[in-house]
Amino acid sequence: MPGIKEKESTKFKRIVDKEVALWHFAGDIIALILCHILFLGKYRLPYHEIFSPLIPVQIEHMSVAIAIATVIILWLFAFYISGHYSNPARKSGLQIIGPTAATCFIMSVLLFFMLDNYSPIELTTNAISLSLRYLFVVFVFTFSFRMAIISRLHHLIITGKRGYKKIFVGNNQQALEILKEQKDANALRQKFVGYLVEDNESGYDMTELIPCLGSVSDIEELVNLEDIDEAVVCLNQSHHETINHVINILKQKDILIKLSTNINQMLEGTVKTQNLESSPFITITNHKIPVWQGLAKRIFDFVMAWTGLIISAPLFIGIAIAIKNNSKGPVFYQQERIGKNKKPFMIYKFRSMYTDAEKNGPALASHNDPRITSVGKFIRKWRMDELPQLINIIMGDMSFVGPRPERQHFIDQILPKAPHYAHLFNVRPGITSWGMVKYGYAENVEEMIERLQYDILYLENRTLVIDFKIMLFTLRTILNGEGK
Repeated sequence: MPGIKEKESTKFKRIVDKEVALWHFAGDIIALILCHILFLGKYRLPYHEIFSPLIPVQIEHMSVAIAIATVIILWLFAFYISGHYSNPARKSGLQIIGPTAATCFIMSVLLFFMLDNYSPIELTTNAISLSLRYLFVVFVFTFSFRMAIISRLHHLIITGKRGYKKIFVGNNQQALEILKEQKDANALRQKFVGYLVEDNESGYDMTELIPCLGSVSDIEELVNLEDIDEAVVCLNQSHHETINHVINILKQKDILIKLSTNINQMLEGTVKTQNLESSPFITITNHKIPVWQGLAKRIFDFVMAWTGLIISAPLFIGIAIAIKNNSKGPVFYQQERIGKNKKPFMIYKFRSMYTDAEKNGPALASHNDPRITSVGKFIRKWRMDELPQLINIIMGDMSFVGPRPERQHFIDQILPKAPHYAHLFNVRPGITSWGMVKYGYAENVEEMIERLQYDILYLENRTLVIDFKIMLFTLRTILNGEGK
């Protein structure tokens, strides 16, 4: 009945993560304003005395408001780097209580350490006692506002007024049973835009429950068309290639995956799940480093790249002179590579080959490559040809650590053989990588695919500690002259 369907579609609204994050952001601002007004009135903190010497005389009367605004901005930044505004719609109260308490504790200690040591007047209350009270008040206010937002959102989800756009992949018996567990057919149609049938399989017709959108082979086109947020994958578990293909496509699109599993496998301990629902699922998401680690990594890259450029300036000049005297052609070599989010960029290197090195088309360097000049062999051995990529790091196209960027020509050859290569586009490419440390330079597409396993391993486990280890291994490689 068209009228009923239209009414249901207007009732249900999709959850937009950025919108929920803005609600949390606004809630934190209100909570922090109330906290500081309360504290200012009760303890008469010396906001005016601290900030009035730092601002123009014309706005000195606003010193308290400016002080509170400054402190609130610091708090919001702390909440941001702690990851609170990252996918808050998918978090429960239990998941946010720990990070909220930890951030409040650290910020309270830092702020009152500064107040105790740099205040122009003597505090009437012990700084430690004051910081504990401040910690308690800020935590109670911010957590209460956050819980109010989360509770309201969960209520809207339960009543079917809000939700994510989901797709069901598979139409076997287990898929039918999972869908039949949903008692309310209208709610089911709100949760799932439809299902995909498994290719060459005689499964069940589930159109009475949700619409059929097509087959699994069309999954990439369909998830783009429907703008899917989540996918429940319920395929024949003996079809490993199909499952891997589906998961690979969904992970590239950053879609939350719930993979159905067999209860016998769970009892044997071969799989684990965090769900306690009647139908067990394995939840698969893209591994992302915490916000604060990502920010620290970018700051480290930027600062160290500038430092490296300044320190190595004399070396740049010496290498440039050597290249010019050794062979005709420019000192620097630039080439288009594919970076994060498949964005093309120009990579910079010291020229180590003769200018007509690729007159017969794109080709990878090999051992004892005749295209490499004598100076080129030396700078490649010590990896000095990569030094200009410090410029790429400063520009934001690269990082010190990340999968090596490749040309589109070779990517087009790799993807049909190894579709999971597309996961490398989720991060900035790097000057060095785990693949470079463990495998080294690849001389053909087959070796690129072999090296890929190390880069995928890095993506699934990357942390600042791992980055630091990779840089140490790379430094050892450079000092041993093991480049080529």
